[in-house]
Amino acid sequence: MSAITGIFYRDGREVSHNQIKKMNDSLSHRGKDGSEVLVDGSLAFGHQMLHTTQESLHEKLPFKDESSGMVITADARIDNRAELAPLLKLEDNENVPDSAFILEAYKMWGDQCPEKLLGDFAFAVWDPKKEQLFCARDHMGVKPFYYYLSDETFFFATEIKALFCLPEVSHEINELKVAFHLALIDDATSTFYEDVLRLGAAHSLTVSTTETKLRMYWKLDPELKIKMDSEDDYIKAFREIFTEAVRSRLRSAFPVGSELSGGLDSSSVTCVAKKILMSSKNSSDKLKTFSFIFKDFPDADESYYINKVIERGGVEPHFLDADGISPLEDIENILWHLEEPFNYPSITVLWNLFKKKQETGVRIVLTGEDGDSVVSTGQNYLRELAVTLQWRKLFKEIKCTSDLFNLNKASYDRSESLFIKKSKKSFYSTLVTKVILPLVPDVLKDALKPFYNKKNHVRMKPDLYILNRELTERLEVDKYLKEFQAGSDVKDPKELHYDLITTCLHQGILEMTDRMAAAFSVEQRHPFFDKRLVEFCYALPTKMKYQNGWSRYVLRKAMEDILPEEVCWRFFKQDYLPPLQKNLFSEKILDEVVCSKILEDYVDAEKFKDVYGSFKSQYENEGGPSSVKDVTDSVDVWLVTVLYAWCMKIRKSS
Repeated sequence: MSAITGIFYRDGREVSHNQIKKMNDSLSHRGKDGSEVLVDGSLAFGHQMLHTTQESLHEKLPFKDESSGMVITADARIDNRAELAPLLKLEDNENVPDSAFILEAYKMWGDQCPEKLLGDFAFAVWDPKKEQLFCARDHMGVKPFYYYLSDETFFFATEIKALFCLPEVSHEINELKVAFHLALIDDATSTFYEDVLRLGAAHSLTVSTTETKLRMYWKLDPELKIKMDSEDDYIKAFREIFTEAVRSRLRSAFPVGSELSGGLDSSSVTCVAKKILMSSKNSSDKLKTFSFIFKDFPDADESYYINKVIERGGVEPHFLDADGISPLEDIENILWHLEEPFNYPSITVLWNLFKKKQETGVRIVLTGEDGDSVVSTGQNYLRELAVTLQWRKLFKEIKCTSDLFNLNKASYDRSESLFIKKSKKSFYSTLVTKVILPLVPDVLKDALKPFYNKKNHVRMKPDLYILNRELTERLEVDKYLKEFQAGSDVKDPKELHYDLITTCLHQGILEMTDRMAAAFSVEQRHPFFDKRLVEFCYALPTKMKYQNGWSRYVLRKAMEDILPEEVCWRFFKQDYLPPLQKNLFSEKILDEVVCSKILEDYVDAEKFKDVYGSFKSQYENEGGPSSVKDVTDSVDVWLVTVLYAWCMKIRKSS
């Protein structure tokens, strides 16, 4: 979790040492183990070092290769070192840092080098012979990379605040990005500031004095398929690839931790990591686990499942009581680190969990981030069976799905996990929700929108409901909304799986959690975002993603003898948003948000008052959300509130 900075004056003027030092110093919180800058004429690189791996203990960045004159700065972990070493004529030992593998890969393959690398990385290489700067970001967008580009200059940094150290970069707000935030539209390249861009996942950027080339160097092949002889072959192959994805991310010179939410994904990562560490001769430390619990909100609490994992032994558990944590707790400090408004009120809970991680001395923490999307829940599989007239298989899967729902509901009631509110699911309700409704075209759903009034408005997907009408029309936001929704009416589960993996939504989440982790000298690593695992899971036949009513079937089968049965074959996941929504309701700032005119250029004041009134009534009269509309009202309240807090912070700092 280091940081990189850079200045390249395309017009040839020289960089001042103070300029790059100021940029680098602004990111000192990201690297407490060293700060270095290198200035060479019109080019300057900076680096803040946080030691994580054994190899990083011997790494000096920025680094200039005397034989070629090339210069590199990088925040990277390269996972295929053993494969690359003989090709690049390097030794794979702790004296050879990951940045050396990147630099030698660039020497050999030029701008195609990112395609040869596995792992998480963001780097920049100056090539004096070509007089160009080459930058790249990893396949899934784990490591952040922000930049400013003009005809005269090119600046880059791990965080936006470093770019603001230079007078050329303005603080002008990007109104379109604000609209995207309120409409729940995601994009991979823009930020909340007009002058600042993001380098997208799996992209490289080459900048010379006269030319700029942005290139996507990798894209998931939509035709990718795997055919094996038996179900056991698929399960064995998955287990091997998943285990390697976890093993690659355990390379550390410090104690390692794992987030443990009690769900299938984080529990799988935790149990596999524990197994690897316990079998290693070089590891004597137990895997530290980090979980948040809600003692006062049983419907949101995952303690039962978390403890099932802990009871197996081999871990050192750490808990955070999250009952009283408001989504606005320490909001100014969080926004300083995150730099932009965020969609998720759970951020403050995670922020407090990072504090606990730092207190234990871990620097590496594994996550189960987005296993749903990578492995796939097999969504739309029942619809596909109906469309392809596979009636016998369809009826079998519908019966299995409804039976499992009811069986698991009963078992959760017995274990006092309080799923009592969930209604019994019949064969026919499964048919309607999983087959008939997904077959209704989006065109027809959109045609019904005019019949919704402001009182029955339900945000089933991104829309423009609370946006200021003048802003919407001036920026033509509806055009972007249609583009964003263009691929939503998919034909089969494989297409939907492709959309989920390739969406830029996870990139934004990874960037947010990266900045939170950096605030506490912690580096998050995400085994499910291993390129090898992503490609394998996507290529699987749908029957290995959804079978006999079970979603993520291949993961469950692969973990069958590793996870506790209660976790491996759980059907529901607790919803931890209700306590956050209730804690948000108690904040006095909400009435201030409704009355303020700071957001009048972005938000439709009358519609937001109605939404806020509905949100208040949920807790004043009804005790919390009881419908889909209630939930969407609370989402709108949060989106506006965090935008307000961000705007207030900008006003104070300007």
